[in-house]
Amino acid sequence: MGMAYNPKQRANDFNVQYVVNATGDRWFIPYNDNASKTAQVDQCKVMSSQSPDSTEVGSELVAS
Repeated sequence: MGMAYNPKQRANDFNVQYVVNATGDRWFIPYNDNASKTAQVDQCKVMSSQSPDSTEVGSELVAS
């Protein structure tokens, strides 16, 4: 049986863009929702993980 979410199995060029209202906004509601915005974005990066070559697989896309 395969894993449902395993970023280490992704292609190195794979990236998910999370649409946010402003630069530095969190991508989704992480566990530390009472922390600073920077700490929340850092937690989002941890949750989205990295590809096999250690490239982050998540990034923000500011809505225009």
